[in-house]
Parts: sequence; structure tokens; C-alpha cells
Amino acid sequence: MADEPGVDNAPPEVPTPSKEDTAVGAPPALAEESGRPSAGRTSGAAIAAAVLSVAALALVALSGYFGYSHWQAERDAHERSEILDAARQGVVNLTTMNFEHADEDVQRVLDGAAGEFRDEFEARSKDLVAVMQEARVQSEGEVRQAAIESQSGDSADVIVAVAQKVSNAGGPAQEPRGQRMRVTVRLDDGRYKIVKAGFVQ
Repeated sequence: MADEPGVDNAPPEVPTPSKEDTAVGAPPALAEESGRPSAGRTSGAAIAAAVLSVAALALVALSGYFGYSHWQAERDAHERSEILDAARQGVVNLTTMNFEHADEDVQRVLDGAAGEFRDEFEARSKDLVAVMQEARVQSEGEVRQAAIESQSGDSADVIVAVAQKVSNAGGPAQEPRGQRMRVTVRLDDGRYKIVKAGFVQ
């Protein structure tokens, strides 16, 4: 059958989309939003940074506090040790004397004493040496225990348990005799020294 004149059998042309139409895959507003963080994300990051900063400051503060506490505890322990050492040595010096070197023994007591106690002991030291030499006195003290009774500022009261053995020209050596002494020590020129001493009944 012959083609009918005037009839076009070619398929209809489909319009080709332009480059401008195909370049945009999403609405302009959405494309712009995908290129920068949202306001919600920005505020969340700021809050997280602030929390981390606060946590870091708290950690530094705690470290400083515990470091200071440790230093304070060590300093207090060292101070107590110095007080007890001074009290023990002072009591040993007071209860250990030998007529053969009485002057040196008296001087050792004076070196560990201060204040009125030192002045009074020094004033009586010549008589003490004379009596020791005449009676040929020998005494030896041994500290058994010592404990801080009270402490205030640069001074402290210490109770010291001491055993003293005494001998002289008139008789045999005695058995060690237990006694308790209360001594007050005070910081004097960077060193704790005895400023008061007496026996506890």
C-alpha cells in the first residue's frame, strides 16, 4: 500500500533538557545548606568544648589540692619528728652525766636549751659539776618512749619516759629507774630546743 501523501511517519522529537536543568540535582536552598554546618551542630560542638574545658580545670584544681595536701602532710610529719628528736636528745643529755667529763656534759645540755631554762641551768652548772666530781657521780639515761602532748605554733609539750641508772663513790650502781618527764621544746634559731623540763608525778 502506497504511503499516503502529506502524512509524516517520523517519531515526535522529545525536547532535550538544557545543561542548566541537569546541573542542579537538588533545590538551591538544600544545596547551600549541605555546604555548611547547621546551627544545631555548631552549638553542640561549643557545649562539648566548654564541658571539656571545665573538666580540665577541675582536674588541674584537684591535682593542685592533693599535691598541696601531700606536701603539708610531709611537712607536719617532719616537724613532729624534729620535735620528738629534740625532746629525746634533751632528756638523754639531762639524765646522762659523768664526773670524768662533767664540763662537756653540762655544755651539751646548754647547747640543746634556750630561754630561762638555759639561763638557770648555766647559773647552777658550776655547783653541779663540783658535786658530781666530789661524789664521782655517773648517770646514764635511756629514753623508752616519747609522745607529743600538745603543740602550739613553734612550741610543743612532750612526755618522755626515761630509765636512768646512777652510781657514785658511796655505793654500787643502781638498777635503772623509770621516770617520766615533761619537756617543752621551742623553735630557736631554726632548731627545737628545751625551754622547760620537769618530772611528772
